[in-house]
Amino acid sequence: MNSNTRLLESRKIHSERGAALLTVLYVATLLLAAGGALVLITGTATRTAIDSTAEMQAYYSAEAGLQAALSVLRGNVSPNAGMPTGTKLSFRNAVTPEDSNLPSDTTGLPRLSGWLNYNYTPSGAGNPDRVAITSSYAPESGLAYSVLVSDPDNTPVSAGDPTRLMLKVTGYGPKGAMKQLDLVVKRTNFDYVPPAMLMMRGSDDGTPVVFDVGASNAKDYSGHDHSGSGVLPSFGATSDADRDIEISADTKDTAASPKSATFVVSALPSFLRSANAARAFVADQKANAISQGRYFTSFSGYSGSVASPAFTFVDGDCTLDGGAGLLIVTGNLEMNGNPSFNGLILVLGGGSINRDGGGNGDIYGALAVAHFPLTGNGGFTSASFHTNGGGTSTMQYDSDAVRQALNLAGPRVLGVSEY
Repeated sequence: MNSNTRLLESRKIHSERGAALLTVLYVATLLLAAGGALVLITGTATRTAIDSTAEMQAYYSAEAGLQAALSVLRGNVSPNAGMPTGTKLSFRNAVTPEDSNLPSDTTGLPRLSGWLNYNYTPSGAGNPDRVAITSSYAPESGLAYSVLVSDPDNTPVSAGDPTRLMLKVTGYGPKGAMKQLDLVVKRTNFDYVPPAMLMMRGSDDGTPVVFDVGASNAKDYSGHDHSGSGVLPSFGATSDADRDIEISADTKDTAASPKSATFVVSALPSFLRSANAARAFVADQKANAISQGRYFTSFSGYSGSVASPAFTFVDGDCTLDGGAGLLIVTGNLEMNGNPSFNGLILVLGGGSINRDGGGNGDIYGALAVAHFPLTGNGGFTSASFHTNGGGTSTMQYDSDAVRQALNLAGPRVLGVSEY
């Protein structure tokens, strides 16, 4: 190799000095950027997971608030010690701040503080107190909820209780997480608009009802509203033949006019339109009664009182001595001695009412009788109503007694949404 060649090689090597260092720096920079991105993604994912947990806890807090408010509306919670003696909750009271809240509550918002224990007050004007779920609520670590009650229909006070209520519940979780739920609840567990004071559901095959209103002219029947101005037929039927039987049974002319009327199936309450619907209704109310501790396989005695009406579900035969409220019987109903009762009586299944013996009892409200098998697919068969014995008695429609009876079944949730 001559000197010129060696000189060229030397110059080439000199010009390539530092290339490896630059390559290493480039690679290191890329690795550093990738590592930083990984750390950032990992941190973000961790924070997201933590926030998701907090949001889930806030959602569960809101659900707990809904359940607590529903328990109050269902009458399962006693008023707090600060409430006036004898305080009872109604849908009207629930949306009236001075009746819904403790006397010491100055929020001016209907939030059931007369029944729920609010023990945490957050800062900020206009923000209602929260109910603490944990023993010591803290915004960064605790769980809590707030409840507000409103009437979505703006029912006038003169019209009585609202038909529906809306519960707005805010759930609070750790790290400032919040979830808000709306719940619409109906005042009555089921609807019953009486077609007649005494509604006899006829058979599907045309077999006539068994109907006897008693031979004594001291027993009166009336569909004229005892607490209002409405007028219903004294008796109701689902066929003209049954209607004629009901009218002809009134040999002493003790039933007020109109004595009886025929109703097409579509005009009946939903649970009297088909035996399957009736079975579903009975099953639903059985579950409702069990949840309220008002389920009995047999019953004898008083079912509530005028001062304290009760919901009673008897999955069998019932001997009624009197009372007030809502009575559902799946067997046969015996009323010996003409007991007094205010409310709604539904005899669904056994389909037989027997009033026997002397006495001066009065029944104000409404009754319905239907005979069908509680299991299987059988349809309606012939129902029975029988009255015998002396003594004076009155059976008369009373819209207020029916309304109060329906309220005893408890509220029904119509829908829940997150907002």
